[in-house]
Amino acid sequence: MRPSRRLGKLLGYWCLAALAVSAARIWLPRAADGLATAWWCAGALLLGAALLDWLVGRKVRGAEGERQLPGNLALGVENRVRLTLRNFGPRPLALLVSDQLPDQLRSRALPRRAQLDCNQEAEIDYPLVPHHRGRADFGRIEVLADAPWGLWQKKVLLGKPQTVKVYPNFLGISSLQALSTEQSLRYLGLHQQQRRGEGMDFRQLREYRRGDSQRQVDWRASARMRKLISREYQDERDQEIVYMLDCGRRMRTKDGELSHFDHALNALLLSAYVAIKQGDAVGLHAFATGSGDSELPPVKGESGINLLLNHVYDLHSGTANSDFSGAAQQLLARHQRRALVILVTNLRDEDSDELLAAAQLLSRRHLVMVASLRETALDTLVHEPVRDFDSAIDWTAARDFLHRRARLLQQLRARNVLVVDSEPAQLHMALVESYWRLKRSGRI
Repeated sequence: MRPSRRLGKLLGYWCLAALAVSAARIWLPRAADGLATAWWCAGALLLGAALLDWLVGRKVRGAEGERQLPGNLALGVENRVRLTLRNFGPRPLALLVSDQLPDQLRSRALPRRAQLDCNQEAEIDYPLVPHHRGRADFGRIEVLADAPWGLWQKKVLLGKPQTVKVYPNFLGISSLQALSTEQSLRYLGLHQQQRRGEGMDFRQLREYRRGDSQRQVDWRASARMRKLISREYQDERDQEIVYMLDCGRRMRTKDGELSHFDHALNALLLSAYVAIKQGDAVGLHAFATGSGDSELPPVKGESGINLLLNHVYDLHSGTANSDFSGAAQQLLARHQRRALVILVTNLRDEDSDELLAAAQLLSRRHLVMVASLRETALDTLVHEPVRDFDSAIDWTAARDFLHRRARLLQQLRARNVLVVDSEPAQLHMALVESYWRLKRSGRI
C-alpha cells in the first residue's frame, strides 16, 4: 500500500489550515479557539478516513489480467500488445495499469487508467517497438488499485510472465510469401533481365511460340499433338549460397535506429528468402561473434527460412576485430561444393591486405561477392558546403576515406570478386538484384 495523490493533497490542505489557525491567533483571537477545534476535528476525521480506507483497500479481490502478445516481434517495427482486465470482486476498481517490459522494448503509452465495475471486463491496447533482438522476457501486469475513497493505492500483479522472441525485421519476407518470384521482384522494385541462353533444368511442355529455337521443339510431342510443342526450361536449381556474416566491432556502427549489423541481417534474410524460393540452398557462416563462430549448413525448402530466422534472432555483433583470413579458411574446410559466397561486412582500407588474401583464397573454389555497407553520414558530409576550417577538415577526411575505400573495392573487382556497395537501408535490394542478375546470366 502507498498513499495516493488525493491523500497527499488533503494532508497539504490540512497543513495550510494550520497556518491559517496560527494567523487567526494574531489577527482574530476571539475566533482562534473555534478554528483550532475545527482544525483538530478535521485532522481526526482525515486520520479516521485514511485508516478505514487503508483497512478496506489493502485487499483487492477478484482482479484478473491477461496479456496477448504477437507470436514473434520484428526489430524496429511497432507491435501491438493487448491487456485484458477483469473484475469479479465485490466492489468497483479504479486501476492505474502498467506492464513489466523487457529492457529491449519501449512503450510511451503506459501507464493507462481503467475503471472496472463489478463483473466487468476492459481491454487496453498499447504499442511497443523492439530495439534489440533476442529473447524478451515480460514480467506480470502491474496495476495500482485505488482504495474505495482513493486515499491509498494497492500494488497488484496480474497475469503470468511471458517470453517472446525478437527477430530481425522479417515483415518484408511475410509480405512476399504469397507472391510468385516475378511478383516478388516487382514488389521490391526490381525488374528481371533477359538471360544469355537458356536454363538447363526442364520445367514443362507448352505450345510453340514465335522466337523459340528449334532445339526447344519436342518433335515426338509435336507429332502426337499434331502441332508444334516446345520444351520450357528454367534456371538451374540446387545451387548453394553461403553468407559470410561479419560480426566484428565495426558492424556495431549505427545508421538511424539500427546498427549496420541489424541492417545486414535484414538484407541477408530477404535475399536468402528469394534464393530459397528459387530452389537454391542457403547457409550461414558468422565470424567474430565474440563467443565462437556460428555455422548453419545450407538448407532449402520452405522451412529453410524459418531455420535461418531461428539461428540468427539472438546473434549479435561482438567487440573483436574481424579475422577475414581465418574465416575464409574455416569456410573452405567446411564447404567443399562450389557455391556463391557472399561476405557481408563494413569495409575499411586497412583491411585491404587481409581481405584481398581471403577473397583470393575463396575464389579458388567459390564465386565470391563482397557486400559492403556504406556509412550514410559520410555521403551526407561530402555533399555539405564547407563553411569554416573545421568543416573543411571533416570534408577532406571524409573524401580521403571514401577514396581509399573505393580503391579497395576496385582492387576486389580486378580479382574477379563481385562487389555490392550500398547504404544500409538499401542493402536488401542491392543483394536481391545482384543475386538475380547472376541467376539470369547463368553464373550460378
